[in-house]
Amino acid sequence: MDIKPLYLGGSLETVERKIAEETVTEISEAGLLRLLGEGKELQKEMCDLPLEERLEVVGMLGEVWRERLVAGELAETRKRLATSTGYPEKLMHLEFSLVPRVLNADEIRRNLESSLIGGAAGLESFVELEKGEAVRHLPVGPTFIISSGNSIVPTLIPTIVSLVTGNFTLLKPSLANYEAVAEVFAGLGELMSKSPAAHLMARSLAIGYFGHDSPGLKKALTDSPFGVINFWGGEPARTSVAAMVAENPAHPRFFVNGPLTGVAMIHEARADESAAHGLALNMVLYEQQLCSSPTMAVFVGPKHRALQFAEMVSKHLDSIGSQFPLDPPTEALFVLNSARKVLQFKGSKVLQSQDNRNPWTLAVSKERSLLDEAVRSFPSFGVHGRRRFVEMVVVDDVEKAAALVRSVGSMLSYKGVDKVQTVGLALPEGQREELLWSLASSGVYRLVPLEDMFMRSAAEPYDGVALASLFTFAVYERERIMPTEGLF
Repeated sequence: MDIKPLYLGGSLETVERKIAEETVTEISEAGLLRLLGEGKELQKEMCDLPLEERLEVVGMLGEVWRERLVAGELAETRKRLATSTGYPEKLMHLEFSLVPRVLNADEIRRNLESSLIGGAAGLESFVELEKGEAVRHLPVGPTFIISSGNSIVPTLIPTIVSLVTGNFTLLKPSLANYEAVAEVFAGLGELMSKSPAAHLMARSLAIGYFGHDSPGLKKALTDSPFGVINFWGGEPARTSVAAMVAENPAHPRFFVNGPLTGVAMIHEARADESAAHGLALNMVLYEQQLCSSPTMAVFVGPKHRALQFAEMVSKHLDSIGSQFPLDPPTEALFVLNSARKVLQFKGSKVLQSQDNRNPWTLAVSKERSLLDEAVRSFPSFGVHGRRRFVEMVVVDDVEKAAALVRSVGSMLSYKGVDKVQTVGLALPEGQREELLWSLASSGVYRLVPLEDMFMRSAAEPYDGVALASLFTFAVYERERIMPTEGLF
């Protein structure tokens, strides 16, 4: 795989380095500083570009990708991405099909409207909030986005929002998804001659890979004039990056989209085929490596009803999982089978697949999770080593269900995960309302239907933060004089 920077605005100063047996071309330290100097000037031009023109470029970019996908031009990229991520190729086809939905002008506009005080119009001019008071939103960049490798879609969203809000953006994808991410934005090259706005936006984006010990990465983090650094990932990289950013004399904003996970919550009154299909689907998609993926389920009701529901889920896991076949290594299958036996010995009812190419597992435990016992015996069975695996804990009331959600971050079996990001709900209306406050106050970021935990609304914040507000700063302007009678 040929890993080279993508920059459509001209030539770059680069250096070659050997990383994981790959020859990687990185942006040099001098090249980085030149880029950022030019980027600050480009941001001034971007602020003068009408928002509708910026959004039109996003839509055109999505259409370029769609045409290439339909024409079969991305087949080899899809195969290589399946190999580098370990996901089934059919799942990569689904991922590629979602790209035009992400690169949708209306969706991005909705994100901006919900993220910014006074709405998206504040990106072009001062917007009145109340009589005599107004606000304007300006780019806080240049922006440096260090993204994760579990999916290309979460990489595209902050990058597009950063660009559309007027920032010069440097994106560092993961080595696993670098080629596919670069392919998406290479479409800007086709648009540069068709649209002055596309030409400007293409010059405002650079994509490059840096190894963890790269001098260029250290320079970027410790001594480069970024306005915001957005890091996606976990330890030990998170702490290492944070320590370097703390040295930066430019004092950029630093926001982490850290390692999170999902929990499915099912009440016996909603333990139907829709909920069973939803749990199975979200277990298979992305092999539970998304922050929204259900890696635990909580069933509110008697155990016999939980077992009936587990049988329903099993049938859907057989059906859905067989459409996304895997080729797991022998060692992983050995650990999985050993963990199943530990759970059975400790008292869980374990349902499992008979097909090693669809190795799903559903363990039903009463009152408390037994998963820590399995991980103590087999440490490699941690949260990132479990695929198509869910332990469903049966409790008798919603408060106990909420307590389980709060406990996830402290469990040995979830070491490396901060807490629960997403709770997928299948609850009757009365129970749902009772749970919402308990879950929200526990730090959960998303409460969504179980059936589509993996889907995001354009209006959603990301891990508690409105994305466009991360990449902008608000300039407040007041024309009227505030009343001061009685103060002096």
